[in-house]
Amino acid sequence: MIRKLILSAVMATATVAGVTSMPATAEANPPALFPRRFEVMVYRGPQGWQSHGTYKLHAQAELVAIRLRHAGNRVEIREFFSEK
Repeated sequence: MIRKLILSAVMATATVAGVTSMPATAEANPPALFPRRFEVMVYRGPQGWQSHGTYKLHAQAELVAIRLRHAGNRVEIREFFSEK
């Protein structure tokens, strides 16, 4: 019983000491967001893949890709990260 009491006291002391040694405020940088661009590529048969346009938003690229697919083209959207 005394062994359990001593063990509990040691654990409680270690827990309190561990919590108090932590910094009060966390220092964090804002998340790094890299500019992205989306390029719509269209397969043009013997000419191969050609760029149809570059867009800042995926939604814009997707709308163009849907229109091109309905016209019977093979389309891919490629994502690129810009370095700044």
